[in-house]
Amino acid sequence: MYLDTFANDSYNHNSLMSRLYKDRSLSGGFITMKRTTLCFLLAVFALLFSTATFAEELVQLDAKLEIISGQVKLTRVGSNKTDVISESCDLYAGDLLETLIDSKATLAYADGTNMRIKERTLIEVQPMSIRVFKGKTWYKFTKRGTEFRIETPSLVAGIRGTEFEVAVTSRKKTSVSVVEGAVAVRGNNGGDALLTEGLAAFADAEGDLSKPVEFNTEIKKAEWSDKDWEANNSGTDVYKLYMDYINLKNEYGEDDPRAIEAMERFKKADKKENKASETPKKAVRKSARKH
Repeated sequence: MYLDTFANDSYNHNSLMSRLYKDRSLSGGFITMKRTTLCFLLAVFALLFSTATFAEELVQLDAKLEIISGQVKLTRVGSNKTDVISESCDLYAGDLLETLIDSKATLAYADGTNMRIKERTLIEVQPMSIRVFKGKTWYKFTKRGTEFRIETPSLVAGIRGTEFEVAVTSRKKTSVSVVEGAVAVRGNNGGDALLTEGLAAFADAEGDLSKPVEFNTEIKKAEWSDKDWEANNSGTDVYKLYMDYINLKNEYGEDDPRAIEAMERFKKADKKENKASETPKKAVRKSARKH
């Protein structure tokens, strides 16, 4: 009897322990599942929060990029991705712009201030400054305040006037040439000067500033003639289409769909132009046979 009771108790005990372990296992799995879900939700929340914070930090400029000819390589602030564009667009503080081969563009500000950018020029735009890393730029200021600055690898220029050029060579040498008004310049390694109409200054790669020198303002104005900065976005310009292809090929490779599409546009326009040029020749030959 005692053995039977003991056997029954043993059975009940084993059954109880089995259920207990099973419950713990289920409970542990449930807790693990809850922890996994919680971690996932926290990760999603962090991602959404960081995206929203980044979007809030974007500062749109009161300037618009206008592409006069060719293409511009645009790197948006906070992004490592670059796009080669041929259409005008809005800009944000910290955007990087690089004009490609045979390309030029302008920045048109809301107050009428205008900046011209020649080919192979790299700049960074900010609300109250422009950083020129390489290339040639031209400025015509109107109402924009004297706090606006042009920064280069070797000097800083403070705006005191209206029309001037800033050029930076591949070796980081900078020149500032004032056509009208005045510009205060300071070399990164010391030295400063106030440049007025017809005066230019140079800074070497170390930031040492030269004394002001005179230059011919008429020649400089002709170099930045207004007629050369009228928009020419005609899709039938064969040379333009070819350069579009070259820039896309150099940036993305010749097998990239964008480069292939650009090549097709160029071939189509080139074929059309050749066909049009052959028509007058055929007419002349036909006329000659009659006579």
